[in-house]
Order: sequence, then structure tokens, then C-alpha cells
Amino acid sequence: MRQIAIVFLLLVSHLCEAQFGSAIAFPNNSKRTTLDTSPEFFVLNWEEGSVLDIAETPMTIMVDSVGAQKINILRNKDRAPVLYSSNIVTPVCADGDCKLMHITLYWTLLGDYAGFDRSVEEPLTKHDHDEFLFTDYWKLHELLQDHNSILKRRAIDELVTKPKPSKIEGVDALSGATVKEVKESVVSGALYSCYVAWHLVHGKIKEELKAYTLGQQNEDMLLRMLNSTHTNYQMYALENLDQNQYKANFPRISELFKSGIPLVRSFIIKNLADMFTQSPSTMQPFWDALPHIDINTRSLLLKHIDTASEATVTAISTQLGVLTKNQLLKFLSHLEDKKSLSAEILENLRRFAASSKEKNAYIVVQFLEDYS
Repeated sequence: MRQIAIVFLLLVSHLCEAQFGSAIAFPNNSKRTTLDTSPEFFVLNWEEGSVLDIAETPMTIMVDSVGAQKINILRNKDRAPVLYSSNIVTPVCADGDCKLMHITLYWTLLGDYAGFDRSVEEPLTKHDHDEFLFTDYWKLHELLQDHNSILKRRAIDELVTKPKPSKIEGVDALSGATVKEVKESVVSGALYSCYVAWHLVHGKIKEELKAYTLGQQNEDMLLRMLNSTHTNYQMYALENLDQNQYKANFPRISELFKSGIPLVRSFIIKNLADMFTQSPSTMQPFWDALPHIDINTRSLLLKHIDTASEATVTAISTQLGVLTKNQLLKFLSHLEDKKSLSAEILENLRRFAASSKEKNAYIVVQFLEDYS
């Protein structure tokens, strides 16, 4: 299958060279020196008023039938790196007829897909060279965000069924129907364009970009990532901050514990486990977040219940409805170890036990019977 795919791409390249010759003109935006507006399709937050300077890097990205194309780095007014980009020009062929695809791709500092800009003068096209509609561009944007797309695991020839013989050179670049399992995720009539764009975005360039960023990494970069809304940036910063930096940025980290995704929360709580014992009062924002976090993180948090203050334990006794059965048993086990319970905690337990709406009320009923 892989050999068929290689032959397929070589024939496409041959068709394109026959049509365009060896020289391919690059888009006008390749000459831009600044970026002062957000890319049209973008996954990051664009800071209002930003003007990013565009400069070449030593890196290039290989494009089939075209060769190496330059990778740019975009820096803010403080000369801090913000994005990577490349102005891509590559032929796309259908039924022996080839047309150039112009697209500016953007990557994050970690090499993840960040977005793209389309060319106004040279819009992307589908089968029969019908121009992309806005909905088609949006679908491409969604596809490029999926780093684990089926396109990752299949050669191009495996994505079409029963290819028909071409009238030119015996191969038709887009003949045959797109297989059902990929049809919903790619732009209809633009399988090859989608395939090429996805592999440009998610190819080996990802690790090259990340390595280039690592060579420029400093504390300011890590703090900008920590304060970003981009989850991968948050995780990267959390993984690379030292203990002193954790303490210095504790307000932001505790905020992420409440608002971040489960992966971010679990990493934070595991990394700060010692602080529950060393500085219980500092960890109060974590306990305050208990009703708002996911089940798995809540279980990780309750592992530290023995370090919680009396006020925290009392607050949790009013939140028993958010606990799973095992979490409730963990909390009640902690109460069993206490010499006595305050009147307020007992009242909260009785109120929960008497509720007909709480499916775990019977567990607290049993606890109260044993306690008395």
C-alpha cells in the first residue's frame, strides 16, 4: 500500500511539473514583515493591538513536488516568540488537471496547529476546481485541529475506493469515492488538499519547532504560557516550573486548578501534594474548588482530607451531594477518626441523611446510627 501511495504522489508531482514547470511563484503574503491581525482561522487568543514581526528561521518544511519552504518565527514588541508560520504553495491535482494550493499555516511554540490564513487571490479549490466556501475552510480548520485524525494512519490511496483509470498517465489523483469513515471529516471533493494540509501541519516539523522553542525558553516564556488559555501551554509551563516558581505563581496555579481541564488539575494536585501537609492554609483555594471540579480530581483532593482545617471539613459536610459513594465513604472515614464532631457538622449530616433526593443518604444514616 505504501508503495502505491509513493507512486501516486510521484505521478501527481509529474503532472504538476508538466503543467507548472519547475518554478512556482509564492504568494504575496510571503513578503509580509508583520502580522497585525489574527489569522482568519485561529485556535489561540489574539491580543488586541498586537503587531508581530515576521522573521525567517533556519528551519524549512518539505512540500511534495515543490521542495523546502521556509519557516518563519513571529515575535511580539518585546521580541518574545509567539508563533511559527509558513507560506505554503503546493500543487493539487484532479483528473490530470493541477492547480496550486496557497495557504499560510501557523503553529504554536510547541509545534501544535494554531491556524491558517487563506489567500484572497488564490482560494483553495475542490474537485473540478470549484472554490472553497467559508464552511469548507471551517471544516478544514476543524480537521487540522484533530492531531489524531484517521489521515494520520492511512496512506492517501487507502482513503478512496475503486479508483478509476485516468486518461492521463494512467492515474487520476482524485478518482474514486472517499471512504465512508473519513468522508465526514474532510472537505467534500478536496480529499487530497485536506490530506496534504494535515500532514504538513502534523508532520515531523512539530518536533523541530518544539526543539527550536526549547533553545529560546526562559522564565518569561513559561509565565506567558502559564497565563495562557491554551491547555498545552498551561501543561508545558506546569511541567517546567521549579518549586520556587510554583510558590511565586500560586494564585494563577490555584485558579487553573479550578478552571482547567482534568489533566491540568490532576497534574497540579500531584505536584503540590507535599504542600497540603507543609502549608495547609495555603491550599485552601483547592478545597474551595471541591464542588466545581471533576470526579477524578475530587478523589485526588480527598486523599489529603486529613490535612484539612476544621472549617474546611465543616464546609464539605454541606457539599455531600457532589461526592460519589466512595468519596462520601472516604469523608465519613475521616470523621470517624475524630474524637468528636461539632454540632454544625452533625446537623449537616442529619439534613443530608433525611433528604429523599440523595441516593447516598442511606450511607450517612448508617454512619449516624453507628456514631450515636
